[in-house]
Amino acid sequence: MLFAHWMLLLATILPIVAVAIAKSQPGFDNHNPRAYLEQLPEGSMHKRMVAAQANSWEALIMFAPAVLLATMLHVQASTLNLLAGVFIVARIVYLWCYAKDLATQRSLVWTVGMVCILGLYIASALS
Repeated sequence: MLFAHWMLLLATILPIVAVAIAKSQPGFDNHNPRAYLEQLPEGSMHKRMVAAQANSWEALIMFAPAVLLATMLHVQASTLNLLAGVFIVARIVYLWCYAKDLATQRSLVWTVGMVCILGLYIASALS
């Protein structure tokens, strides 16, 4: 199994980590968690982590097929692993920026992640 495949696994865990942080507030209602998350105060770190979770699922939807396609088309492992690794580092930094309310930095690392996904598709097309 390639390093990139482990990064794919990690990418599936990141949204769960984000929502776990959102739910880590005292008083969390496990009987109706979605309603609880919707009523979190706007601008709070917990509410931002709900948004980070949603964006992480959206990023995963683009990342997973890019990794699988690159694998199927035998993109050079070093290229595949590098792009997948940088993507995951960018996504971890993205979550941290979201938690800390660093909007500009968050957008920059989001862009780095998207460039990695684009790079995977380009590498696949050129293989």
